[in-house]
Amino acid sequence: MKSEKWLYACFLALVFGVFSFAVVACHDDDDPEPEAGEVIDTPKPVVEFYIMGTVTSKGEAKSGVSVKVGEQNCTTDSEGKFSVTEKTTGTYTIEVAPKGYLAQKTSAVIADNAENRTVVTVAFALTEESPKEEVNVNAEETITVEDKSQSNVDLPTPEDVKPEDVVEDRPLTTVTLDIPAGAIDEENEHVADNKVDISVTTFVPAPEEVTTKVVEENKPVEKSIPLAAAHFEPSGLTFKTPVTISIPNPIPGVSFADGDVQLTYLNPATGDWEVQKEKVTAGDNNYQAPVNHFSAYAIENKVTSTVSKETIQKEDVLGQASQDNSENPKAVTGIVLKYKEKAGWDYEGDIVQTVKKQLTGANEKTINAMVAYLKTRMFALMGSVSGIASTERVYNTVNVNGYTKMDYSCFAKTRITTLKTKVVYNKQNVTIEISAKRYTGTDHQYKTVTFDPRHSGGKGGNI
Repeated sequence: MKSEKWLYACFLALVFGVFSFAVVACHDDDDPEPEAGEVIDTPKPVVEFYIMGTVTSKGEAKSGVSVKVGEQNCTTDSEGKFSVTEKTTGTYTIEVAPKGYLAQKTSAVIADNAENRTVVTVAFALTEESPKEEVNVNAEETITVEDKSQSNVDLPTPEDVKPEDVVEDRPLTTVTLDIPAGAIDEENEHVADNKVDISVTTFVPAPEEVTTKVVEENKPVEKSIPLAAAHFEPSGLTFKTPVTISIPNPIPGVSFADGDVQLTYLNPATGDWEVQKEKVTAGDNNYQAPVNHFSAYAIENKVTSTVSKETIQKEDVLGQASQDNSENPKAVTGIVLKYKEKAGWDYEGDIVQTVKKQLTGANEKTINAMVAYLKTRMFALMGSVSGIASTERVYNTVNVNGYTKMDYSCFAKTRITTLKTKVVYNKQNVTIEISAKRYTGTDHQYKTVTFDPRHSGGKGGNI
């Protein structure tokens, strides 16, 4: 009997144990679901474009200069720099006209296909107006009027400037005016008592426009750039017979083919430089051309430029950030993503060695002058002086949702501009080529991956 009771008790204990295990096992399987990840939307980055520039005189920064960019007004800082931010694409007129200096004007074009945060750079080289010189209409000999601008009185000859000391935004040389006897029209409104006040001011023209648009990548485009440009006063003065404007040859031992040099005229009604039918002739170590009335003229030479496809420079990291919130259900908010934008351009390679290679046996003065010539050509092509400026900017302020990991990187974008010029050296045609790298914008790569805490893996997103 006792034996049966003992067996019965053991059976009950076994049944109770199995039941308890099942209850516990079921309880473990019924753990509550993990807390849902918090989701807070991140706004899209603000769309904006940057127009940046410098104002100089004699190659030195001009502070406190008023600059009008589109509808905005700004003032240059202690380094002669100005900057505006625009929210839309389009064409923005930029004007600089301080008292006592020749006014300068250009346009910044932000093309419709410009990417967000694109940068346009421009430079204005201001020149003080030359004092006027009284000229007698009835003079019996040729009268020579020279540039007497305070901005140009100490202008060195290119051959005497070391390559590293070239000032890209100063004239290569100055312009001289020769007025033959009897050339001035005495009936002109500017003439009084048989006298007229005349001035010649050599200056560096502002680029006709700076633009984000490249019409055709990797295609050579012919351009004409002033060897020297000058503004003549009084504007509108006419002549019965042509007067002569001339410049010295800026590169000793080197000349240009006749078809590569031309005379252009600044049409005051349109603001455009127009090629004139009058020919530029090479004299004894100079270039000269006839004009029939006063405005602004330039003796220019032709060059060829090529602009490459825009590339992302993965090795040039401008900003990085990350936030691992993959194990936290709560969102992390207000993370400011910053980057250091690069703007401007600089030369590729050694210009001096390039010149020496192409102008075999050239002396130091010829090499110096050729380097100065090339650097002022590149300045005209690029629309600003060489050099890279960094500006800290905010890409966006983001929120990283629950169970999410965020990574952000910003890379520089660049283009290569190649300049080719043809010259005559030792009676042989020679082509010289130099290149420069311009920073054109930024490439922002923003990525998020959200993890499901119930499973491995996740899903990604970006803005």
